[in-house]
Amino acid sequence: MKTRLLGGVLALVLAIAGVVLLATYVQAADRRAQAGMNPMQVLVVQQPVAAGTTIDELKTMVKSQSLPKAAVAQGAVTSLSDQTGKVTAVALVPGEQLLAARLVAPSSLNSPDHVDVPKGLEELTLKLDPERVLGGEIKAGDTVGVFISYNTGVAPGTSDSPATKLQFHKVLVTKVGMATSSTQQSSGATAQAQSPNSGTSIFITIAQTGADATATVHAAEFGKIYLSKENANTNTADVPTMHKDGVLK
Repeated sequence: MKTRLLGGVLALVLAIAGVVLLATYVQAADRRAQAGMNPMQVLVVQQPVAAGTTIDELKTMVKSQSLPKAAVAQGAVTSLSDQTGKVTAVALVPGEQLLAARLVAPSSLNSPDHVDVPKGLEELTLKLDPERVLGGEIKAGDTVGVFISYNTGVAPGTSDSPATKLQFHKVLVTKVGMATSSTQQSSGATAQAQSPNSGTSIFITIAQTGADATATVHAAEFGKIYLSKENANTNTADVPTMHKDGVLK
């Protein structure tokens, strides 16, 4: 009887030890897998955040999470310690990474048609047709994707090879204005709050790093640009350059 009892206790101990060892192994494997993806700690929104929310209020609404480096959006905030005095430029939704571009000085909210350019970036203005900017539905504070197309000369020394690529993600729009045919011929002033129509161009001012801005200007000078409106769930993975044979396959 004692032998069977001892055998049962020993089997139970071995079973528990096995579960503990398995759990430890799985956790270690998990850590190894995450280490292989170069994880980064970024702040992720946990609950709806209204535009104009202060940093002190925001601290209870975000949480630091570990994400693979490839999944971290450009400009993602890792700490609020250096964002003192700022407020959210737009409403934020749960699950989105907190971007530096969405934190601005309170004074910028006094002008709904303009948001401050984040530190280290510079602004440039693009004049585009309405169909290239969602029919004019893009507004200051939005983030956009920048599609660049070239009809010829895709690379030095190549023959004609039309190509398109989604080159930049999460580019902050800092100002939007309209220009009718009459204002285009004037000193360049923009007419705000007009509905896009034929003969109307839209001025979109965006904030980029110097290198990215140079590429965008090159595309404006020698190619064509389309903008797409992006949101918190937009996939920012790299998209290969598209050629005609890739479309018609």
